[in-house]
Amino acid sequence: MKTFEDKANDLIGRPYEAYEANCWSLVMELVPDAPNVQESADNLAKSVRTFKKEVELHNAEEVKILYNKDIVLMGRDNEVFFHAGVYYEGGVIHASLNGVVYEPIDSIRRQYNSVKGFRV
Repeated sequence: MKTFEDKANDLIGRPYEAYEANCWSLVMELVPDAPNVQESADNLAKSVRTFKKEVELHNAEEVKILYNKDIVLMGRDNEVFFHAGVYYEGGVIHASLNGVVYEPIDSIRRQYNSVKGFRV
């Protein structure tokens, strides 16, 4: 069975097609206990927005201090999250137009007005 680190290393640098899979698919691939709020790529923004409701049903909790494997939501404000990734060793693994990338959390916080962590 592959460890989280093995999965992450396999994914980073890999193309991630928005029409076949999206950022939430990546989250579920890395965090098997993540709530399954997956919808089609066309409805991804709606899916991620509903995450805050879903976490209550899946016993996930919002966290202020991020630890490895926490889910990171990114967006414009505290209600509209349109991107998701997974925290690991000071950064976030997420799907970008360039494929799966690892980006330092400080860079993520500069790019998005709202960044929230959740633990399942």
